[in-house]
Amino acid sequence: MKTPLSITAINNARIEKTYNIESFVLNMDTWANIDPKLSVYFAGGNKFKFDENITNHLSTNKGIYIFYVEPDFPFSPATRYLMYVGKVTGTNTFKNRFYSYVNAIGNINEKENIMILTNLWPGKTWVYVYPLNMTDKEIEAIENNLIDNIVPPLNSRVKSKSAKNSRSIFI
Repeated sequence: MKTPLSITAINNARIEKTYNIESFVLNMDTWANIDPKLSVYFAGGNKFKFDENITNHLSTNKGIYIFYVEPDFPFSPATRYLMYVGKVTGTNTFKNRFYSYVNAIGNINEKENIMILTNLWPGKTWVYVYPLNMTDKEIEAIENNLIDNIVPPLNSRVKSKSAKNSRSIFI
């Protein structure tokens, strides 16, 4: 079984930056800009635990995927933190896309945001997968709408000016 990296190991390896994973900005103003028609596409979908076996459960479809951290606090209500929104387009598939995420577990040489996403919450990270039967351009438009209006802390590609000013995982 792969051993995930700790925040201490990540900070020690990347001394040029210190990662702040203790707070995230939640911008309610942008949530109103999420396209209400998306509820049709996100009514279904599948939830998978993120670990080194996730590719055994994924399809060869394309669409949108969302990483969440879900602590198992001993109280209600349940808590979830949306961390990252991604897309699978072109000839890629969910199954193929997630090989790179699995390879990032325990890998200090991975891209910063992917390293954090795949290592810091072992056993508490889940992926919601939404297969979409539409064009790549339509899938990309959905991804952009979600990223710009939810502003997930580990998505670095944010286009909206207000979203860019409302988030940072780096100190």
